[in-house]
Amino acid sequence: MRQLAFFFFFLVAFTLCAPARVHEVEFDQARQVALIVARYDNITVDDRTVVINSMDTRNDIGFIPGYFSFSIIRESDSPARPDETIRMYVVSKRTADTWELNLCTHYSFPELQKAQRDIMHKTGANTDDDHDMPKAIGCANQAQMKSTPE
Repeated sequence: MRQLAFFFFFLVAFTLCAPARVHEVEFDQARQVALIVARYDNITVDDRTVVINSMDTRNDIGFIPGYFSFSIIRESDSPARPDETIRMYVVSKRTADTWELNLCTHYSFPELQKAQRDIMHKTGANTDDDHDMPKAIGCANQAQMKSTPE
């Protein structure tokens, strides 16, 4: 009996002392974050003329490892005109931190911050977990901030 109690004591102690594992946001949650940012940019995704597509389809690790990537495209109604890429959003799998890839714009506004807090609560991450995101996505030297006062 003492051996069993000793075993459970060490099992509990090990579990409590082990570092918390940071989980990743689900694809659908990241897509919702991208749609929140699109609305903030006054883009209406209607799934007829303006659509959102994942850019992570070529391999298992995605377009940029550690991030979900989405393109917002205005589809052409004519074979003579090409589709137009309006935005390319990159969403962190840990924190839901969001950037526009081509413009190197970082987003921060109340509705997005609330979604990010909810996601980080679920993933166990914190805002410092993505401090290297600008470098990882190629925006370290040209980052801009797009936010609204709270």
